[in-house]
Amino acid sequence: MSKTKGSRRGLATLGVLALVVLLAGTAWLRLGWRTVDLTLEDRTGDPAALRGFTLNGRINWNLDASSLHFSLHDGYLDTQLVLDDENAPFLNRPMVSTDQTYVVATPERASADRNAAEVPQFTDGTVTVQTTVNRVDRMYTLRTIFPGKEDRVVRFSAGAVDLDQPLVAESWISDTPYELDYRYDYAMNDPGETVRESWPDTVVDARPFLLGDTPVVCWKQDYLGRAPGLYRMNGLTEEEIAALPRDGTRYGQEILCATTAFGTLEPFYCPADAVVALTGAAMADGSSLLLYLGADNTVWADLVDADGQCTDHRQVTTVPESDVYSAGVMVRTTDRDAVISLSCRSMNQLGAEAPLSSQLAALRVQDGTFTLVHCQEQDAHNTAAAAVLNAEGNALLLAWRHEASLPASDSGLVPEDGMLLEVRSLEGDTRYRGLLRTGAERDWGDAYGSAYLHKGRYLTFDPLEGDAST
Repeated sequence: MSKTKGSRRGLATLGVLALVVLLAGTAWLRLGWRTVDLTLEDRTGDPAALRGFTLNGRINWNLDASSLHFSLHDGYLDTQLVLDDENAPFLNRPMVSTDQTYVVATPERASADRNAAEVPQFTDGTVTVQTTVNRVDRMYTLRTIFPGKEDRVVRFSAGAVDLDQPLVAESWISDTPYELDYRYDYAMNDPGETVRESWPDTVVDARPFLLGDTPVVCWKQDYLGRAPGLYRMNGLTEEEIAALPRDGTRYGQEILCATTAFGTLEPFYCPADAVVALTGAAMADGSSLLLYLGADNTVWADLVDADGQCTDHRQVTTVPESDVYSAGVMVRTTDRDAVISLSCRSMNQLGAEAPLSSQLAALRVQDGTFTLVHCQEQDAHNTAAAAVLNAEGNALLLAWRHEASLPASDSGLVPEDGMLLEVRSLEGDTRYRGLLRTGAERDWGDAYGSAYLHKGRYLTFDPLEGDAST
C-alpha cells in the first residue's frame, strides 16, 4: 500500500515539475525573448517625422533557425520571435543566376570524343574523361529563381573561339552529373585570359520580376544581336530539359550536348535610345519600370503597360562618364514606389573599380504615370542599405549599417550593432536621426572564436513579395 502511495506521489511530483517547465517555457516565449529584442533609440530631431514610413525586416543568428521579425511603421516598432522559422536562412529571393561555360565546339566534337581517355581523379573511384580541344563554344545559361515557383532556364551561345593553344577539356562520368552541370560535357574551367575577356559576364541584371507568370529580365547592353531593355524569359524547367532528345555522344554515351541552345528571350520593351539598361521592376496596376542610360549620360525612367507600350517617359538625372553603371531597386513595402540606388564607377590602372558617384532616385506611379520623380546625391563610399518613401511622398527614410564599438572579430568582419536611421525631406533637410539597435553587443563574445561557427546576429530587410533583394 505504501509503495502505491509512493508511486503516486512520484508521479504527482513529475507532473508538477512538467507543469513548472511548461509554464517557464511559456513565460520565456511571452516575455523572456525580449532580452534579445531590438530597440529604437531616438537621437536627434522629432520622432514624429517617422510617421508615414514602413520598413520591415528580421534578425537572424548563425547556427540558429529562429527569426526576430520587426516592423517599423509610423514611428512604432513591433517585433515577433519565430522559433524554427522555415525562412530563417533568408536566402531564397528572386534572382537571375548566370553561368558561363567553355564547351568543346560542335565541329570538334567527333574528333574530341575519339581521342578521349579515362583519367582517375580521387581514391573514391571518381573517373573523368579528358580530351584535347582547339576550339570552344562560349555558352550562357540563365536561370530565374522565384520562391514557390519552378526555376526557368534559357541557354544560348556567345559564339565559338579558337584557343591560343590546345587545352584539355574533361567530363565526369562516374557520378553521372545532370544536363546543366558543367562537368556533364567536355568543358574546361580556364581557357585563358584572352577567351575569358572576350565576352561580358553580366549580360542581364540579377534582379528579375514577373509579368503575369512569365519572368522578365533586364538585358543590359547591345550584345549578341539583342538591344538593351526588358525581355520575357521563356525558359524550360529542369524536367523539360531532361526530356530533350539526346543529340551527341560523350565517350560513347548519348547526351544532350552542352552546346545545345534551348528556351528563348523575347523582347518586351527596348527603347531605341537606350545605351545601357540599368534595372527593371514590377509596378502598380500591371505596369513595368525600366531605368536606362541614354545619350549624353542621361538616365531615363520609362513606365510600360502589359502590352509593352510606354505610358510615361521621364528624365531622372545625369551621371558622369564611367566605365561601369549599375542600379538596384531598394527594399520596398508598396509597388507604387521604387527607390533606386544609381552608381557609377571607373576602372583604375590595377583593374579595380573606383566609385565616382552615387545617387538615389525616388519614383512613384499611379494609373500608368509617374506622380513623383526625384533624385539626390548620396555618399558613394557609404551608400544607404535601405531607403523608402513616406506615404506623403515628401521625405525619405534612410538606413546605414552602424559599426559597433567592439574589437574586430576573428571572422574579419567589422562588428555592427544596428542601423543608423535618418529622415530626410526631398528638399534635403534632416528631420530625425535614430539608431535601430540589433542588440549585437549582448552576444558579441560569440563572434570571437571560429570565423565560421560564431553565433553573431545579422539584420536584413524584407523586400516586397516578388522583388529581388539588393
